[in-house]
Amino acid sequence: MAEPDATASQVVVLPGHIDVTNAERVAVQLMAAVGGDARVVVADLGATGFCDSAGVQVLVQVSRRANARDVEVRLAAAREPVLRILELMGVTRLLRLYTSVPEALAGEGVPGA
Repeated sequence: MAEPDATASQVVVLPGHIDVTNAERVAVQLMAAVGGDARVVVADLGATGFCDSAGVQVLVQVSRRANARDVEVRLAAAREPVLRILELMGVTRLLRLYTSVPEALAGEGVPGA
């Protein structure tokens, strides 16, 4: 089996809302990316206007799985309502948050929104 490319990355575009009705689908998407060859997985929250506790739980679970596989999960482009929830629930202490997908891919700039 070939070694994963240490520079490989994958972007997963998340839906407009993440809640109990679709959290499992979001988890499957993110877990597939974490389980692949990527060393960095960027969760693009640019279109996400709502995220409830089920969505937050998915991000935490994905982060734990990624850490176990030596994969870094980065959050990108979170809008204010979602950013506020992520901050309140402590997710921004677990995962790096970037203002845009290109910044997250490059790992450039100061993480945070």
